Amino acid sequence: MDVAEFARQRAAALHDDLVCAGYDPAQPYTFVLAEAARRDIEVRGYPPGHAMLNGGRALYDPAGTIRHERTGEEFLDAFFVAHEIGHAELGGHVGITTSSEIDPTRPSDGGASGAERAVDYSRKARQEVQMDLFARELLFPRALARRWYLEEGLSAQAIAEKLRAPYDMVAVQIFDAIWLPTVAEAKVSKGDHPKPLNAAQNRAACHRGGPLLVRAGPGTGKTQTLIGRLAALRDSAVEPSSILVLTFSNKSAGEMADRALSAWPEAAGELTIGTFHSFGLDILRRFHERASLPAEPRLLDTAESVALLENEFVRLNLQHFKELHDPTDILRDLLAAISRAKDEVVDHQDYKILAQLTYGSAQNDEERIHGEKCLEIAQVYEAYESLKAKHGAVDFGDLVSRTVRLIETDADVCGQLCSRYSHVLVDEYQDVNRASVRLLKALKPDGQGLWVVGDAKQSIYRFRGASSINIARFETDDFPGGQTMGLTVNYRSFQEVCDAYAGFARANMRAAEAGFQSEAYRGPSGQKPIFVRVGTKDDELNELAARITACKDSGITYKNQAVLCKSNDRLAEVAASLEAQNVSVLFLGPLFDRPEIKEALSLLSLLVDPRAIALIKVATIPEFSVPLHDVVAAAKALADASPLEPLAWRVLLPTGGAISSEGASGFAALAKAFNGLKPEATPWRAFASLYLDRTRLAARYAHGLTEKEPLSAIALWQLQNFLRSTYIERRGYPVGDLLDHIRRLVILSDERDLRDLPVAAQSLDAVRLLTIHKSKGLEFKAVHMPSLSAGSLPQSANQIRALSPPNGLIGGEGIRGLDALKPGHDEEQECLFFVALSRAEDRLFLYAPSKQRGVQSRGGAKSQKSSPFIDRLGDTVSIEAPLAANEVPPLLSSCVDVQFEETVTLTPAQLALFDKCPRRFLFTHVLKLGGRRTESAFMQMHAAVQGAIDALLNGPSNEIPDFDEYWQARGPAENANAEDYEVAGRRLFDFLITLRKSDKPLALCDFEIDIGAAKIVVKPDDYVERSDGRLVFRRIWTGRKTSNATESLDAAAYQLAAGRDAEVEFVFLTDEVAAPISLSQKKIKNRQDKIVDAVGKILSGDFPPNPNRTCPRCPHFFVCGNPPDGPLIKKNLN
Repeated sequence: MDVAEFARQRAAALHDDLVCAGYDPAQPYTFVLAEAARRDIEVRGYPPGHAMLNGGRALYDPAGTIRHERTGEEFLDAFFVAHEIGHAELGGHVGITTSSEIDPTRPSDGGASGAERAVDYSRKARQEVQMDLFARELLFPRALARRWYLEEGLSAQAIAEKLRAPYDMVAVQIFDAIWLPTVAEAKVSKGDHPKPLNAAQNRAACHRGGPLLVRAGPGTGKTQTLIGRLAALRDSAVEPSSILVLTFSNKSAGEMADRALSAWPEAAGELTIGTFHSFGLDILRRFHERASLPAEPRLLDTAESVALLENEFVRLNLQHFKELHDPTDILRDLLAAISRAKDEVVDHQDYKILAQLTYGSAQNDEERIHGEKCLEIAQVYEAYESLKAKHGAVDFGDLVSRTVRLIETDADVCGQLCSRYSHVLVDEYQDVNRASVRLLKALKPDGQGLWVVGDAKQSIYRFRGASSINIARFETDDFPGGQTMGLTVNYRSFQEVCDAYAGFARANMRAAEAGFQSEAYRGPSGQKPIFVRVGTKDDELNELAARITACKDSGITYKNQAVLCKSNDRLAEVAASLEAQNVSVLFLGPLFDRPEIKEALSLLSLLVDPRAIALIKVATIPEFSVPLHDVVAAAKALADASPLEPLAWRVLLPTGGAISSEGASGFAALAKAFNGLKPEATPWRAFASLYLDRTRLAARYAHGLTEKEPLSAIALWQLQNFLRSTYIERRGYPVGDLLDHIRRLVILSDERDLRDLPVAAQSLDAVRLLTIHKSKGLEFKAVHMPSLSAGSLPQSANQIRALSPPNGLIGGEGIRGLDALKPGHDEEQECLFFVALSRAEDRLFLYAPSKQRGVQSRGGAKSQKSSPFIDRLGDTVSIEAPLAANEVPPLLSSCVDVQFEETVTLTPAQLALFDKCPRRFLFTHVLKLGGRRTESAFMQMHAAVQGAIDALLNGPSNEIPDFDEYWQARGPAENANAEDYEVAGRRLFDFLITLRKSDKPLALCDFEIDIGAAKIVVKPDDYVERSDGRLVFRRIWTGRKTSNATESLDAAAYQLAAGRDAEVEFVFLTDEVAAPISLSQKKIKNRQDKIVDAVGKILSGDFPPNPNRTCPRCPHFFVCGNPPDGPLIKKNLN
């Protein structure tokens, strides 16, 4: 059910009726007046702000009048009228409906960005969204957009002129029409006649008196029971304004509101249904003065919080969390620790006290270091809160924790809220944290009128403080005198599936209630869940395809099957394999890793990058196809040019005999597409113009949507929706700011919501690929659970990334912070497995590899144990042999047709880069693309330090260069915290000076070694003779030491070059460490073999990518992919 889609389809039908009656959509105002007349509705226009508009821009009076603001623009006036006709057509209004936030370009699916994703729409706001979509569809339906754009070949600009409509509205509608699947006729369930409750559900719904916890196992109808509770309150004449319903996601809040209000329409505008966080934000806004906040506090997302702290970070002078290059990762971890404290309603002052106690009670070095880290977190916490106060901002964690403190400390606020809400209902109670529980206790101190529903066995959000302990404490510690009722009849699954997850729960599952049982309303099917042991993870992919196909042959469509994994990385592998085996999948994966998205962002980057590094990606687009050797020639020409302005590449690209005719044609088409565009263009406008007006790129992807390859078009729709709805603070050219913002989002993993598919995509017949977390609340005919190996699920507590809290923060007094996270982690792993098992309706398949991929031992591949959770299922599963042969589809080649005329010469740094990522080596050293990220203040500081170091090491031996000269030239001298950066930079430089104080500098020279078919040239950064006569080769980094820095390929190359005559040191200035390099002969031999292998791959053109979490920091992040076709001949690398 999708109410918005139903509204759009109804509007499209009305449009068709009007066209059949002879009305012309190119006359929009006349068009909508005809529809109003057909309904006997009088339309009146008024000047802006007129009293008859009731403070809005348009309104509908059920007595038969539409009043609207006269804007002077025919289409916008028509849109106002169409919006109000939507209210008349679809109903749901009580009395006169006034509309003030009317938007013709309203996104059809989501659109909130950043922290605003945490705030749900009210029902009235959702209804206004639906009316905007109705109006757009009435005036310019998607079918017409498809016909004019795809069939008749009109551009978006031409259509806008034809309709006399705003360009943005036309473009948004075309994107909806051509890049989203066409949805079959939408039907909205009436909701007026909900299913009757069973006896247990009815008892819970009709409960009277004190607090009640309803334990609702999988498929037992918890939401139906909650709606039944609302119906019972309605029937008891409870005022809807006195009811508060809280849940955790915007989606569930919206769905619950629609279901509740369809059964109780009179409660519209009175009943409060929302998330804990949206309720908290509403309270903070309503009582902002008492909370010491502005009326509209700025709501920060993770990326904005990191940016807020970044410039202040250098001033904190931390030691354990010291990072003077790119502190983004450390700041993310520190902010997560702060957020976790807010889950426990621990502010920065209380956190500091706990940290001091933790440090003071340390009994050993481990506890002392933990205490020191907690004190540094407290220091960051205090600075962060001060910065937020200065900017009038709050973050996600504040929304509940600050609301709790406000209600607990302000008797007037507490009195107002407690007197208003006599009934509080909570869905998914197992997901509450202590802040949420304290909010409920503040609102209902005696628990009267509190009704909650949840299942401790499905508590899977430990990272935000959720704990099954809150269910255990409900009727004892938190709400004494409370009662518990249980729902045990499962309406979702066959008995065999119920037996599997219930058996697992009884097998010592920590969160399970004793003797848990689940009775299937549907009875048994005669088919137990199946467990299959395969060879390797690659074999598992084939087995998945075989089992999915077998299910389809048995009548279970692709769309009714799901593959559930713990990680997105494994889902990406599954998606690639299934698609290669012609199994349709519904999985976008990380949006900014997709090739069509990289193409789009590469095109946009050409607006602002004078060197046009993205040509290497854009040249692979068929419309702009250019051979590889021509792209390399262009890159060289642009690199050799004097400082350029944005878009100067259009006239500097090589032409004539310098390149091939194909290259000339591709470059000409590209330059033409950018004619008239300005670097100041907003990303969405530039994207729309390039895809809809200046090329037929949008049409090509639209045709793919109809040819059973829908994901590329859907991904591009998701990108344009992101571009349109994302606010980015202006610092430079908008596209440049966008690309920097995307990098940060990916580094922080804050783009995960973009992996969620739009609602329209749910109509596709394709296998759903989901993480277990994302599968919560869903159900499928067949569920496949691959990769159930030991160490995968359950994941070891040793892999917990979160910073340990101070003693007593989690679990109460006496709990060591070092031990506080493990119990919750282990319990959550069980809950994840339980949730995944219980998503299945009919069939359940579990898979585990028996051998480790790529790991050899004596006798072949190293064996691998299955998850211990499998054993705990006992005889509730059947063990079957694999259906599929152990053959893996071949991967696409990543080789480049490159030839070197001379012996390849490599430096240790180049070897290290190839070892890190061969694809980055290709772009940097073979194709010479150049490219760099926007420099942060930290990067500018390091550039200044490096300049001074270069002058020190290459200048006269007894002279120390003037650091200030390099600081003024390269450092962040204009930054508000420039002095702090300079102090940090000077410390790095001074450490090197001190290190060399007693050394005698020697002349720098090259040391050559032959390895395989290549020559390795080692030129130390520093070459000195110590006072005792020892010679030392040094390599110097301004940053921190990585875990494998002293055992890497470049370390081996330095040691080989030094031989027996000298020692080797790798110096890391941020850590103030000079690490000796002393690899054993065995390790040296191993590194030599790796170097020989690397040289062989370089000579054969084998440069595969190595995706990892550092990719967003790569200068080639947006262009990464296979380069254009064609041969390339190079003399050498250097």
